[in-house]
Amino acid sequence: MSLARTTSLSPHCEDSQDVLARRLPERRYLPELHGVRGLALAGVVVFHLFGNGRVSGGIDIFLAVSGFLFTGMLLREAATHGGRIDPLRYYGRLARRILVPAALVIAVTLAVGLALFPVTRHSQLWAEARASLLYFENWELISSQLAYGAAGPETSPFQHFWSLSVQGQFYIVWPVLAMVAVFAARLVKTSAARVMAVLVGIVFIASFAYAIYVGSYNQDEAYLLTTTRVWQLAFGGLLALTAGSIRLPKPLRFPAGWIGLAMIVSCGIVLDGRQLFPGPWALWPLIGLTLVFIAAGQKGGNHDPVGSATHFLSNRALSWIGDHAYGLYLWHWPLIIFYLELRGRDSFGLRGAVIILAITVVLAMLTYRFIELPLKNRQQSRPQDTARRANKIVVSAAAAALAVAGTGATLVLHEERSRPATDFVDWDWDHYPGALITTPEYADTPEAANYLPAVEDLQRELADIYRTGCVTAMANGPGLDKVKVCEDPDAPEDPTARIVISGGSHSAHWYEAYKTLGAIYGWEVLVVNKDACVFSISDSEGTKDCQAWIGNYIEWLEENDVDLVVTAGTRILAASDEQIEDGAIERWQQITDTGTDLVLMRGTPRPGEMVNDCLASGNTPEECGASSAHIADTNPLSGLDLPDGVYTVDVTDSVCPDGRNGADTCTAVVGNVVVWYDGSHLTNTFARTLAPLIEEQLKQQAAWLFE
Repeated sequence: MSLARTTSLSPHCEDSQDVLARRLPERRYLPELHGVRGLALAGVVVFHLFGNGRVSGGIDIFLAVSGFLFTGMLLREAATHGGRIDPLRYYGRLARRILVPAALVIAVTLAVGLALFPVTRHSQLWAEARASLLYFENWELISSQLAYGAAGPETSPFQHFWSLSVQGQFYIVWPVLAMVAVFAARLVKTSAARVMAVLVGIVFIASFAYAIYVGSYNQDEAYLLTTTRVWQLAFGGLLALTAGSIRLPKPLRFPAGWIGLAMIVSCGIVLDGRQLFPGPWALWPLIGLTLVFIAAGQKGGNHDPVGSATHFLSNRALSWIGDHAYGLYLWHWPLIIFYLELRGRDSFGLRGAVIILAITVVLAMLTYRFIELPLKNRQQSRPQDTARRANKIVVSAAAAALAVAGTGATLVLHEERSRPATDFVDWDWDHYPGALITTPEYADTPEAANYLPAVEDLQRELADIYRTGCVTAMANGPGLDKVKVCEDPDAPEDPTARIVISGGSHSAHWYEAYKTLGAIYGWEVLVVNKDACVFSISDSEGTKDCQAWIGNYIEWLEENDVDLVVTAGTRILAASDEQIEDGAIERWQQITDTGTDLVLMRGTPRPGEMVNDCLASGNTPEECGASSAHIADTNPLSGLDLPDGVYTVDVTDSVCPDGRNGADTCTAVVGNVVVWYDGSHLTNTFARTLAPLIEEQLKQQAAWLFE
């Protein structure tokens, strides 16, 4: 695919051409834009290695250049072939240039990841390998709540495929837009380029506005969404359709070119793209790209005066990087993640960066020499019919690879997600007492072959309510202040009590304990919850929708028949002392004013690091546990003047029995049962073993629940 410039047809040629084909982008190699692509790629790699998490703006340029290339190519083919685009030729070319190298890197990354990472991360690796191969990794990152960020020990080795996924989705949709443009142009008897410019302009405006809107309430999603990024591809399309006819006067070309180049190079230094893109500030590198484009002479940057920016961008070094750009981009990110994993570090220094860069360059060279270049040359050297047959083979092979990979990953994920939760009907209490080990019934922890749940099953130990999607997401956004009710799938016909669990994820992790008791005593257990939304009062902009949700929740309680609300009473963060949130008592009063009783669960300590990964890496339960230093000596709830109808439950000594005995840590395994499934939340299994202890305390305060 060549870097092309739009040129106007001469009057003579225009007389001999159909109106439809006027002002089509001309297929022509532009060395200065190839150099920009190389420079942008170099910026991505350098900032990932040395930029401490900052964003260079290179991806934004990549997207614009892709829009530039494909808009011109697709419109030319559609306009000159009666509105048709040969799908076999088009997708065969994509498979050769894009899919085959990507599939190689995906396969290697998956294999190394499975060998290197703990078993607890394997299902996510499979999921992201499939998503990357099928070009929806950006959506997978969003659904898995894996926000784009700097490289670290918990970062996905497939994270960089988010931008390739955006491009892949664009490659599927854009041919349709080109064919629609040609069809509409024939109807109104005008040029296809003019209609295409209108359509692309509409896409640009809609996506740009949407990027601003989503960025105002959820920057992580805005950064990754296709719909917030497509305006950058449309920008490149408009550049191909319109800017090719713009030529700056010679006196302005020199300063314009260098200003544009300076904007491109300085983007990551001046702007924090991770927090600002793809909003209006993302125009910074794209305006720089435009200035470079219109500063070049008619014959291309390599023919421009020595010392001009466009001549500089046409040099061999940047051209070489541009040739190897795809391989450099594909390989550098997983190498960073694997290096950090092997070294057991959160970051790397100069030596590590140089090692990663050297290996990246070697792998990119090998990929280009033995995969990209042969596929490109073989296609160019074959007659059209042979090329079509080759495309059939490539497309068929690619489809088969996609089907096998997709099916395999689907089966693995289905197996992981469909296994039943731990069955407590026949639970082996003699060997796996969990929290009950702290009761007089047990003198010592019994011998057991291993602890439960097994480390490979810990990722499934979050409450089922999260899998069904009925918990309102954290942060601000449209609809995120609305009350959503998770019904009890096992509700009895005539429940003895209606219990609602609310107040953030540290309230929700008690769900299985109350479900266990509810099955015995005939309770209906509902969940009405917004993640990270603790009952409190705050005027912070970041908690705007949380505060609105709490207000709506109080109204919901007034309108519904609820007997008891269960929520977190105190909070223990990984690096701060146990506390009660500001305004919590006022919120608790508002709840009881609705005629609803309230149970305040004392907060549990948080390990901070992922317990599942820690145990899977061979560390001891003590090494993977939480600090006991932040647990208050006395329950902060015990000295409060609480409203009538408020009960408190404190099972801290059972969650952290070692802390009770003066130890510095709370072990990650109590009574041969794993306490936390991640860095913060109780496992379903351990929560169930706490049910008898919760029952005992509630019987003393709220006996009516058990009548």
